[in-house]
Amino acid sequence: MRSKYYWICLFSLPLFTALLTTCGNRDTARINLTVKGAPDSTEVVVSRLAMNEMQVLDTVYTSKEKVAYKVTVYPDSPEFVYLTYGQGGNVPLLLQDRDRVSVTADWSDLSKVSVEGSEESVLMLGVDSDIKAFNAAFDSLTNELAAISENGDQAEISRLKRELGTLYVKCKQNAIKYIYTHPKSLSVIPVLYQKTSSGLPVFAQATDAILMERVYDTLRTVYPASPYLVSLADEVSLRRNALEIQNRMASAEEVDFPEIVLSDVNGQQQSLTALKGNVIVLMFWDASNVQQRVYNTDLKMLYEKYHRRGLEIYQVGLNSNKTAWAMQVKEQGLPWISVCDPAAGASVGAMLYNITQLPSMYVISRDGSIQSRDVFDMRMLENEIRRLL
Repeated sequence: MRSKYYWICLFSLPLFTALLTTCGNRDTARINLTVKGAPDSTEVVVSRLAMNEMQVLDTVYTSKEKVAYKVTVYPDSPEFVYLTYGQGGNVPLLLQDRDRVSVTADWSDLSKVSVEGSEESVLMLGVDSDIKAFNAAFDSLTNELAAISENGDQAEISRLKRELGTLYVKCKQNAIKYIYTHPKSLSVIPVLYQKTSSGLPVFAQATDAILMERVYDTLRTVYPASPYLVSLADEVSLRRNALEIQNRMASAEEVDFPEIVLSDVNGQQQSLTALKGNVIVLMFWDASNVQQRVYNTDLKMLYEKYHRRGLEIYQVGLNSNKTAWAMQVKEQGLPWISVCDPAAGASVGAMLYNITQLPSMYVISRDGSIQSRDVFDMRMLENEIRRLL
């Protein structure tokens, strides 16, 4: 005798098959692109934004002005996808699973683009258009200013500078307005990262961390699985650290060298400016570099010789692998203050001290003034320390 469960499964089979078919398509977004006037076999490059870099997915070719493409998009994790064609044609899309998007463009006028079937992509198109318009206006004023900056009329130069400043402020105001009116759309992310053609970020201040954190907290409730939020979280952390340092510097005793506050191997926060009154060797290094580890051996001898007389070493490891850095600190038995900034090249400390290569070193006197930089010859370094002690 067959069980009741068997008959339920049997009669549910058509429904189950339908559901299976539907689920099989739910991680796919379909794009139908029409480029009016485009020659046959026009190349269209399909790319996606993978964290912080563009990744080419495929190259497809038009037939009778049309081309179709499918993109894998997982539920609750929209993808930034870009279609590039011709001499500068670029259509930004923000796709969700099950989207069926129709894009219409014009081969002879790249500004004529329309999108249907994806609300997020419509928003992205508007964001992209606004960013391009701002950059065009900003570049025009910048070029005009550069052309007259040497021999031009000072009144005209002042006017152009005011216009540039007004344009920049207006752009940021509009960006903030967009972010607050579209709090649950991932299209706010390119708005947050908007830059001028010369690379100047619109949101460049440390205090912008507050807005970025708010955006992150809101989007996390909607798209908790989105990889784009990982990058945003890193940016929020970086800006928060910069803001904290800025606040510390504003309230701290005046010194000539910028503050750094980072964690040591025990997770304790260590302040650089707390060492003022001593002769300080501030060093940035890479714990994975063998030569720099060997240099620490000689530096230990110098530290043991002069530490009691007032020498302090504050060594910053710029390493993405914090565990490997901690192992090196412990294995070498480094007796001074050792901290790590896993942000590496994006480190606030590295930016404050203009670190462009490793190792880098500053020697700071008891009164807090920077006396010398990159004195790696041990004899010369010892002479400098003795002079300042």
